Amino acid sequence: MTTIRTCTRCGFILGTRPGLKERDGVCLACINADTKKTIDFAARQAWLTRFLAEHKTHPEYDCLVAVSGGKDSTMIVSRLLAHHGVKNPLLVSVLDEFTPSQAGLHNRKNIAERFNLDHILFRCHPQTFLERTRADFENELHPLKWIEEKIYSVPIAIAKAYGIGVVIFGENSAFEYGTCETLEIFHPDTTDETKVVFMGAIYPYSIQDSYRQAREHGFKDLTDFGEWPRQGSIEDYTQIDSLAYLIQLWTKFVKFGFQRVSDIACRFVREGVLTREQAMQYIRDRDYVCDPTARRDFCRALGITEQHFADVVDRHANPALVRKDVNGIWRRLDLL
Repeated sequence: MTTIRTCTRCGFILGTRPGLKERDGVCLACINADTKKTIDFAARQAWLTRFLAEHKTHPEYDCLVAVSGGKDSTMIVSRLLAHHGVKNPLLVSVLDEFTPSQAGLHNRKNIAERFNLDHILFRCHPQTFLERTRADFENELHPLKWIEEKIYSVPIAIAKAYGIGVVIFGENSAFEYGTCETLEIFHPDTTDETKVVFMGAIYPYSIQDSYRQAREHGFKDLTDFGEWPRQGSIEDYTQIDSLAYLIQLWTKFVKFGFQRVSDIACRFVREGVLTREQAMQYIRDRDYVCDPTARRDFCRALGITEQHFADVVDRHANPALVRKDVNGIWRRLDLL
């Protein structure tokens, strides 16, 4: 059997996530969590207030904020308005073609109404979305490759079209997930014309912090609506906007040996919410699970059968990391 190693601090699988670095058996995400403790975030917050004032280029909008309506979006907008001299940010959401959750619909509606802001809902060509999603699913088992690029590129393009000089995104995922060592403030697509800022580099980003802040401003999770007993997860308030989006997260499991349970559980270890042992138990019990509601919605949207879904997954599964058990369910080799 292939030797599968895990981070000695958080329990995350090592050597499979593309770009993840490690040192002496500790993943860079854990090392970066320590690095955050040395950063002067108060100075960065003061800098952001000055920066936004100096780079306002539109007569009406102070900046543009890329929002899904989720907890991070709500946290970002509330802090910009409360602490950084922002009066009128333009909100932009890029939609997918999956079934929205009740919580997702509420949260996207709430973020504009709570703060009384203009909000652009951008729907990409529906047929193109479905065609590209199906092609990326079948060819790479990376179904949302196309739309996730749009989630980043469309707000920047709208900012340029409106002449808005600053775009705000959420976390710097490369730093938080251990593929780079520096918590950069600016997104790589920053130009002289359009500055793209990570709010997760201005405040010490954490899932719990975002969730608490968002709840104060009307954010609701899946349990508030009792609508979806989600499987293959350990919480009910991240990535809850649409049902089938979870498939993008689950497909990582058969390719790389982890999915959303690992991502969140190991982050909770870094945030002091779980112990490594607790995280490993969640990973063992839930990381392999493909949520059936998400799978059904994904197949419905793409017009494929669940058997075709399973056939595509089987074709891309990594036999060095996962194997089907006696019930035909893919599981990680070291956790069988």
